[in-house]
Amino acid sequence: MDFYTQVIPLSLKICVVFAIMQLIDNFVLQPLIFSNSVKAHPLEIFIIVISAGTLWGVLGMIIAIPFYTLFRVIAKEFLSEFKLVQELTKNI
Repeated sequence: MDFYTQVIPLSLKICVVFAIMQLIDNFVLQPLIFSNSVKAHPLEIFIIVISAGTLWGVLGMIIAIPFYTLFRVIAKEFLSEFKLVQELTKNI
């Protein structure tokens, strides 16, 4: 098996397939899964994760959904008279 004619092209194909699957997982599947478990719209989850990642990096992306859910519950309990809060927390 020749390294330059067989191994490198095969390695590149594997990397491309892995990158495509990773993008599908990150931008399609995870927002759908999180939105079902948190009862929020997938676009809402996507925006929260991207915003937290922009502000605080990887750690922000990891803690974004739990903190957003906590924020929604607290807002529903203490600020339920505001129309925006009612709209954001209607599925909780």
